[in-house]
Amino acid sequence: MSQLNFDDLFSVFQGEPSTVGAVVASEPAKMSAPKKMITSDNARREFIRVFGLTARYLRRWDVFCDFITLAASELDIATVRTADNIERSRKICARYEAADLENLHTLFGMLVCALQGKYQDFLGSVFMELDLGSDDMGQFFTPYTVQSLMAQMLITGTAETVSKEGWVSMSEPCCGAAGMVIAYAECMLNAGFNPSEQMFANCIDIDPVAADMAFIQLSLLGIPAEVVTGNTLTMKFSRVRYTPVYYIDNWEARFALRDKYKAMKQVLAMLGV
Repeated sequence: MSQLNFDDLFSVFQGEPSTVGAVVASEPAKMSAPKKMITSDNARREFIRVFGLTARYLRRWDVFCDFITLAASELDIATVRTADNIERSRKICARYEAADLENLHTLFGMLVCALQGKYQDFLGSVFMELDLGSDDMGQFFTPYTVQSLMAQMLITGTAETVSKEGWVSMSEPCCGAAGMVIAYAECMLNAGFNPSEQMFANCIDIDPVAADMAFIQLSLLGIPAEVVTGNTLTMKFSRVRYTPVYYIDNWEARFALRDKYKAMKQVLAMLGV
């Protein structure tokens, strides 16, 4: 297993009411978990503070990328125990001193606390606050308030779709950190739906870091999603990840059953039945 584990952190939240979905980790780690009652705003401020103190001997962009890579790897239950994943995580952790590894644990704790407190694009907002965007790539994460307004306009018709299909599907061809998906899930929740069971998101981004940010947030919020790293225009993709709730709620079987049902309807229509 990698040297950056989050089991002790996750165990803090067991049995507590929460807006987040299931989270999956691996072996116990020797670390102190954050306080349960920390607010989302305090978590953001603490994240920014600790990040500034972490591995000052490395570039800020490199530290952020390493944190995102490690967190995403730990949440990808399909590959978390593979030799390649373990070796990649080991090489990343070898670059950091012990105190900085503890800081990376703390950063993950603040991320979990923030998303437990409310739906939001936490990673997108701290990314912009830390001024990590690339001018060459035109990276800009839309403020969550704007994404919420857009989601409210899209929520119309959701009840009819869920009634017919069982769930609503959402496609984000340039997802960033998945803020729009999160905003839509929040609108569904406010409308009385369960986004963990009644929505599915397909997310694509050409930037591996952005795709990992989306995967992390959707995983911790319990939103079923397929997160793809690749180019939507050229249809060239390098990696596909599914959030933990995709496996937990057996979405593969749900899709297979839906496809069989649609195929049967087409056959009956051809027969004039």
